[in-house]
Amino acid sequence: MKKISYSFFIVVFLSSLLSAQKLSVIETVKITDKSQGEFYFPKLSPDGSRLFFTSAGFKGLWYYDMQTKKVVPFTEETGAGYEFAFSNDGKSVYYRVDNFDKSGLRTSQTMVQKNIQTKQLQVLETANELSAPRMLLSDKLAYTSGSRIMMKATGAGLKKSLPQNIANDAVAYIEDMNIVVYANGSRKVIAPLGKANYIWPSVSPDGTRLLFRVAGKGSYISDLDGNILVELGRASAPKWSPDGKWIAYMVDRDNGTEVTGSDIYAVSADGQQRIQLTSTDGNAEMYPEWSSDGKSIVYHSNDGSIYLMKLQNQ
Repeated sequence: MKKISYSFFIVVFLSSLLSAQKLSVIETVKITDKSQGEFYFPKLSPDGSRLFFTSAGFKGLWYYDMQTKKVVPFTEETGAGYEFAFSNDGKSVYYRVDNFDKSGLRTSQTMVQKNIQTKQLQVLETANELSAPRMLLSDKLAYTSGSRIMMKATGAGLKKSLPQNIANDAVAYIEDMNIVVYANGSRKVIAPLGKANYIWPSVSPDGTRLLFRVAGKGSYISDLDGNILVELGRASAPKWSPDGKWIAYMVDRDNGTEVTGSDIYAVSADGQQRIQLTSTDGNAEMYPEWSSDGKSIVYHSNDGSIYLMKLQNQ
């Protein structure tokens, strides 16, 4: 087990960047309610014109058109709503489809690209087990197929395996409860806190830090080698802000069988500032996602309603 150590230089550097920053809520808008359907896990398109979400069990995708104020169906495919991703130009959605046999057993998964405007569909790969898609800043689509990392150069339409085109892109996945980091042409299995159940890993926007949660312990930030930089405490479903300076997360409560409450928080990436963004009785706000400009957070409530929170960052 690695000893937890703090890098003085990194902590001081991050603190100097964040000390003057203040995050506050301007307003919160309810986008959908139960009369329109029960929707979950929202994400804003990169240009902010559409708000995508799924239904229970990650079945299908819909979007809310910010201009027309209408909910529009996008796909009915099972599994499409699980950690779907947008192309960086906002023109396409990448998602994974679950395929089943006649008995209802899942037999394979298919990675799909669908154009938002034309609805043109392109099948990228079908395999026994595919990870959720991740879009990198270099305009590459990343996902795992079995034990291989796949990188699709979305502009050139080329797909290669590690290590030819992983270059300086960094992406992290969970394999057998450990974190696997693909970076700089290599694959590294890390366990920053030793043997544990690691979940929700993500690489910072600048590609230098790793955010993750350890079940039963809390969330942490480490470098890509697994050296702990910051302990964030109790923070479920943590998400980097686009500039890497903040992390949005939820603090959920349950009675052992179901969620009884949840609120959305934000913490600075140095762990020094913590802000509660929602506080409601009888409602659970869950699974926050940042807009691409960092000025909004979207989330769902336990009754299947979708919300958009507008932020001020001073």
